[in-house]
Amino acid sequence: MSSVRSDIDFEETLPRREATAARGVEAVTHTSATFMRRLGERREKPRAKEQEVLDVATAYFLKHGYQGASINAMARSSGISKESIYRYFSSKKQLFEAVMCRELVDYRNILTHLGASLSAMTLRDALVTIAETVLGVATTDRCLQLRRLIFEEARNSPDVGQHYYQIGPEHAYSVLENLFAQHKADSLFETSVMSKYFIAMIAWRIMLERECAVRGEPDKQQVREWAEASVDHFMKAFVRTR
Repeated sequence: MSSVRSDIDFEETLPRREATAARGVEAVTHTSATFMRRLGERREKPRAKEQEVLDVATAYFLKHGYQGASINAMARSSGISKESIYRYFSSKKQLFEAVMCRELVDYRNILTHLGASLSAMTLRDALVTIAETVLGVATTDRCLQLRRLIFEEARNSPDVGQHYYQIGPEHAYSVLENLFAQHKADSLFETSVMSKYFIAMIAWRIMLERECAVRGEPDKQQVREWAEASVDHFMKAFVRTR
């Protein structure tokens, strides 16, 4: 490899065969979809070193943004070798997607686990539980920072935004649709319509206030109160009384 190539060129365009030759080890790469599937199925836990790389990368992306991040600088500031990073991720984009996927798969797994217990609850209790779960994650400073990073990069790489939508919002809609299907007799609306309106009612205003710095990060009690009020309004509008 020519020594005059720039740091950015190295990070963004390094072919696997050149990386392998430079490091003397086999480069292990995986797409964000593969990474998501592996985490979601829990068939293979990420190696400890891989988790360390992702921890460092998450903190670095949050601090510097995607465009401002450099793998070389990330390695220098963290003490993790550049070779260790490239052993698992072949480019900055792939590393960023893995950071995004790890965060969203954890969120998806929470919703999946939650979905299994909803059938034993009343519809109101189930909706309050879902609302608390969604807002308890979405309204945090950390989640807002990650969302901004994802949306910014999605303008340049639509697949990043598509991965985010599939792992996060689309899965939340699916959990809700399954719940509403169990209570279909209680409403005249289609389950897909109810799911979209429910997410809009619980999240739109509070998320707008958070993004506009009108509201600080809410505590658990504030999330609970918001969730209960939003669910009560939703029930009045979309669920038939008996």
